[in-house]
Amino acid sequence: MTLQSTTPHPSAREERLLATSMATTIVFAVASIGFGLWLGSKSVTFDGFYDLIDAAMTAIALLTVRLIARGDDRRFQYGYWHLEPMLALLNGLVLSFACAYAFLDGLNGLLAGGRNVQFGLGAVYAGASSVLSFGMFAYVRSSARHLNSQMLDVDSRSWLMGGVLSAALCLSFLIGRALTGSGAEWMAPYVDPMILVIVAVCLAPFPALTLWRASQDILMIAPTALDQQVRELAAEVAARYGFSGYSSHVVRSGRQQFIEIGFVAPSGQTTMSFEQLDTIRREIALAMGGLNPGYWLTVDFTADERWI
Repeated sequence: MTLQSTTPHPSAREERLLATSMATTIVFAVASIGFGLWLGSKSVTFDGFYDLIDAAMTAIALLTVRLIARGDDRRFQYGYWHLEPMLALLNGLVLSFACAYAFLDGLNGLLAGGRNVQFGLGAVYAGASSVLSFGMFAYVRSSARHLNSQMLDVDSRSWLMGGVLSAALCLSFLIGRALTGSGAEWMAPYVDPMILVIVAVCLAPFPALTLWRASQDILMIAPTALDQQVRELAAEVAARYGFSGYSSHVVRSGRQQFIEIGFVAPSGQTTMSFEQLDTIRREIALAMGGLNPGYWLTVDFTADERWI
């Protein structure tokens, strides 16, 4: 028997947050590209294009959330949860390529003798962008934990990466401003490409982490903590009701969790009523925290262990 929560996931708020994040990101992107071209800074321009990529990913995430909210149908009978880790994987790949491009572009700038940049105005813009990005990160991150949304979690990491990038740009522009007019002024043109290389290297682990987590879900690798919890619960129930054996299988796809538990009755076991079996199922469901949204629980009973 399979139990599934019929409580709808709070997708309306999730959609609003993603839409707000996307709109804010587009504003950041346009401003960064415009300032970057005006200042002659490729690092600021990269920041803008990075934001555009992020906005595109958020738009796809918004579409995915709406599909998930539709629930299951005849074609996707377990719903659209599997799209969540696939989108996270795409997000990680795109951002990884963006970091690789930034690294190569910065390295090329160093080899070409650097770039002349208007450091003062750049520092002001990058500082303001950093503060706003960290603010959005904190807000989206808090909402992601409250709603248990992988989409918002990925989006919050993008804001964190953007904030770190802007903060690094602000620092580099302040250093460049200090070097201008000093005895080390010859080093100023190298500041912009150098900070681009450093930022690309520092940001690379973030999309790499997203890739790793998404790959685990897509490859259906059992979450260690959930697997241990289900095993311990199955063992406890088997001992309490006198079952001779049990098995358990768990897998996660985005925020969706699939749990299967099978119990083997001992040889010569008398028949148990459906009411007794349902009581055991309810106990297991409650022990797992109740039927939460996106939670599937299957509990089987058999006298032949080959069926589990």
